[in-house]
Amino acid sequence: MAKSKIARQSNTVKRVRNSKNVVPLNLTIPYKDSKSNQPKSFDISHLLHLECDKKKQKISSRTEYIRRFCKKANQYVSNGNSAATVLHIYEFLRSYIVFCDAVDVDPFKESGYLKFAGNDGELRHRIKMYHPSKRLWEYNHDDELGIKESSAASLLSMLRIALDWGGFPVTDWARHHRGFTGQTTPFVGYSDQEEKLLVTRLSNLFFALATQLIAAKENNTPLPATLPIVIALGEHEEVVQIPTSLDTKVGISKKDGKAVNAGAAFNLTMGAAYHLMCFFTSLNDSNIRSISHPIKVHIEERDKTLETVRVSSYKPRANKEVDALLLGETFDVDKRNGVKFIKLLERLSKLYGNTEDGDQLLFTLNNAANISDNFRLTDINKKLVNQLHLLSPNRAGNLPWFKTLFYAYRNQQAITLKKTVNKLGRTVVQKKVEAIAKSKAVQGATNSAYCILSCYTDLPLKGILLPLTYSEKDSDGYITVSFNYRNGRHGCFNVPASDLALIKDIEHYANENADKQPKRYERLLLTRSRRYVHYDWEGISPISGQLMATWSVEPNHYYLSLLSSRWRKMTSNQAYADGGTQAAQSLLGNTLETLDRNYLNGDPRLNNVITVQGIEVLQNINDETNVEQAKAIVAKRRGIPMLSHDEAKKMREESIKTNPNGLICNGQQVIDGKNTQRATNHKLGLNLPCTEFDMCHKCQSAKAVNETEAIYKLISLIDALKDTLNMYPDAKSEAHEKIEQFEFTLDGASDTVFEEAMAKFNTQGRHPRVSIDHAILTLGRLK
Repeated sequence: MAKSKIARQSNTVKRVRNSKNVVPLNLTIPYKDSKSNQPKSFDISHLLHLECDKKKQKISSRTEYIRRFCKKANQYVSNGNSAATVLHIYEFLRSYIVFCDAVDVDPFKESGYLKFAGNDGELRHRIKMYHPSKRLWEYNHDDELGIKESSAASLLSMLRIALDWGGFPVTDWARHHRGFTGQTTPFVGYSDQEEKLLVTRLSNLFFALATQLIAAKENNTPLPATLPIVIALGEHEEVVQIPTSLDTKVGISKKDGKAVNAGAAFNLTMGAAYHLMCFFTSLNDSNIRSISHPIKVHIEERDKTLETVRVSSYKPRANKEVDALLLGETFDVDKRNGVKFIKLLERLSKLYGNTEDGDQLLFTLNNAANISDNFRLTDINKKLVNQLHLLSPNRAGNLPWFKTLFYAYRNQQAITLKKTVNKLGRTVVQKKVEAIAKSKAVQGATNSAYCILSCYTDLPLKGILLPLTYSEKDSDGYITVSFNYRNGRHGCFNVPASDLALIKDIEHYANENADKQPKRYERLLLTRSRRYVHYDWEGISPISGQLMATWSVEPNHYYLSLLSSRWRKMTSNQAYADGGTQAAQSLLGNTLETLDRNYLNGDPRLNNVITVQGIEVLQNINDETNVEQAKAIVAKRRGIPMLSHDEAKKMREESIKTNPNGLICNGQQVIDGKNTQRATNHKLGLNLPCTEFDMCHKCQSAKAVNETEAIYKLISLIDALKDTLNMYPDAKSEAHEKIEQFEFTLDGASDTVFEEAMAKFNTQGRHPRVSIDHAILTLGRLK
């Protein structure tokens, strides 16, 4: 519509939009993943949209919350904290928002929080779906995998930080649900059999390759294309050729063209050195990686023949130096020792790059023969387990899966297994059966057949001639399968009679392949094939660590897992068996709490010790010797003050006394900052045990007891403290802190104990030793 004359003649100032006055919405956080050296700015404005998808509806009410989150995240990193932690917090926040949107609840209200973390919330559902003994290939399509309770505790901790950064009273929300114990599964150390296998083959590889690499460098001679090492497989020996070239076709960076060939001789040698260092020193991963030049050898004054090497490393989280001692004592591998190992490693390290003081001892070389910025142990481990044939003694547990794969490949099909995340954020199994090309089916059938046979024997399977021969079934229900190698050697292994049809199907498959090749070629059981020409694979085994990952066979289920934590657990078990907790703590450099949580809980070796001691006691019982006398004989001969069984029984029978708060401690106050009990004792001139029960929530010595009466007392204290909140408003924030800490301690109780304690609280009220006066006294220091 045309403007009126009055409007055209008006002198009113016309408003002009100025884009300079518009402030863009900046919703970014510092972002740093494992591949980045420096944090980057990452836009998280997609969190404003439904299900965090920018293609969907934008919810403007979330803007203020996300802005606060970004502000806190940037402040967190500015204060010197890790940007990688911010990434984890963001990822948990995003998955939480996606879940809440999927079930139509507001993620930024208490109802949304409790829908996810409440007593009947999503996290509880995921914990119930977790079955640790079930392997991935045993699940069906769309089955949920669930999570550990410790994972739920970690996830909830990150989520609470994220919501707190958004400005929500998440501490108040958390009071309406039970927490999670956060108890982690103890590490599993290497068995005696696994230790012998690993140390023998890793040391053989290290000493064989390191000496050749050093000789080539010192003599300024070019390296050959491959370097040989010998692997003993029972009475058989296999020569494995390790390539020396640093060139690689995978993982090359688009920016600088650099990449690391994990299978190159030098890099494999450094990988073996890492694990031998774990074996000798018992240091953890970060400490091993930070060991630097110079390495000094000390001569023992009392014994001039004994050499020692002390290596030091810094432990940032504990803010302390960590030392380890390498002795000149043999470990039964060609009379080699820790000092000889570290001297050879130091020479290798200096000759190939790191020569200055402070330079790291362990490193890898990239395809330009320069020191790489990263020491990617995962890639090296995949090569080590294959080249050294480090098979798990428990690999036979995969036989049903390998059998399924073999028959699928025979039908020219492939079974693919993947973990995917559904719209609720739950991890589910995706299992598909698809038709594949004939060439891939042949290779898959050969690989799965190899894995099946390797579950029955440790003998090499390369070069076995057709046909196989079979014995009659023995009294134990086993059949002996015999064969000849192309070099004239013989071999055999036993299989249950129920598996005979499977072995014959593998032989039938091999005969089918052999029939297609020219008659001048040998008829072999397992080969690689190309255009009806059959040939051997490189190395001992054709099965790579990557193939196991493709087949969803988890680490340590076929190949042994190579982890510093397993080395430390093994060393802890050995030290504990020899010298008890004190020896283990001294060796590992841990606090007693860490040692007990991660290394000593549920130690199968201690159970074995009890069993062995029990058998010895039984062997000493006769008409003239009763049980107690037999125990004394065994204890005296073994030099132990008390049998392990009796010690465990004594600990179980001892009644545990708790303080008025329902907690137990050793009477020694351990508080960051001011130690009030020490000051009290100093004034009195005495050394009294701690009685300052108002400080228990800050004291590291105070611990909850997983016993009904103790938990009942602690629940009563928390309830009494909540009643005092309005009585002392000035101490409200400190009281909240105390309540939260006690509730966190309470989370350590088992479900059974907690339910029994709550039942007593609901029927009998507060514990007789806990009253409102007791709660007021605990606030006395706060007023």
